[in-house]
Amino acid sequence: MERIREIQKNLELLAEMDEHLENCEEWNIVGQEIVKKLGTIRKEVERSVAPTPPILLTPPGSCGSGSIFSDTSSSTDNVYTEAVEAYDQQIYSRCVRLVESANRESPVDMCLISLAHHSYSEMVNAASGSDDAMKFAKWWAEFLDSVEAGRGHSEKIELLDYEAVAYEKIVRLGGTSDIEKLIEVVVRSYEMVTLLNRPYHILSLQKLFRLAYVLHSEIDYESDSFSHAKTVVLIGIQNVIRDRKKFSQLGKFNEHSMKMCDELLNQIFEFGFVKNDENAVSFRLNSMSPIPISSQNNIVMRL
Repeated sequence: MERIREIQKNLELLAEMDEHLENCEEWNIVGQEIVKKLGTIRKEVERSVAPTPPILLTPPGSCGSGSIFSDTSSSTDNVYTEAVEAYDQQIYSRCVRLVESANRESPVDMCLISLAHHSYSEMVNAASGSDDAMKFAKWWAEFLDSVEAGRGHSEKIELLDYEAVAYEKIVRLGGTSDIEKLIEVVVRSYEMVTLLNRPYHILSLQKLFRLAYVLHSEIDYESDSFSHAKTVVLIGIQNVIRDRKKFSQLGKFNEHSMKMCDELLNQIFEFGFVKNDENAVSFRLNSMSPIPISSQNNIVMRL
């Protein structure tokens, strides 16, 4: 609550200077970014406190009908040991059931979730037919969604990356109705990463590239969420270039990191829907220039 009061106090002070804000060059840009980030935080808090119904998954037909719940120890360490053993023995359905059983007793840690995630991936790949593959992929996505509530920021980002992999598999298997969910998950991942990192940062650019790639792959798909995601990418590009310009004013940087950032940014510009956007092309031509390297092996950008 202290942080909220601090924000309210600053907003009240800004409101008193309303007529002068228009003379502040960055007000609209910064204000828009603040509104977006606060909106993202609100959505994530709402999602975290929303009740999540437990899901009971049916074991794969190839595993037989015997229950393994009686084998599951109440100790997390024992569950992890058994789950690792099942995974190493390629008994992926057992690994999944161990994790889900433990999770019904209390939230499991990311090590166990990772084991279940990779087990589901193997089950989908090894399925005897497309129907079974789709069934496992749906369970996979539902499981990941069910364990998200209450997680910390970094764990949520990791889970969203897992979910994106699951939904990409569903879409490739023909689940076109889940394209919306895939887009939603990848947008959320990008927005959450940019809450903690500046736009011109390798992590932010990796997520922006992932989002642009998903949109490029589903370019024939049309919906409000698709249009919104495209806007997120195009605004994200502008924010990256603005931040790149600010970054240059600091003088010296890590050459390797900046090269990676610029490589990712240039790859994003190669996607068709970005190339075809006049604003993006104009912004790139007017705001970006090659990065000369100083004699001290530090990058100095003149933009």
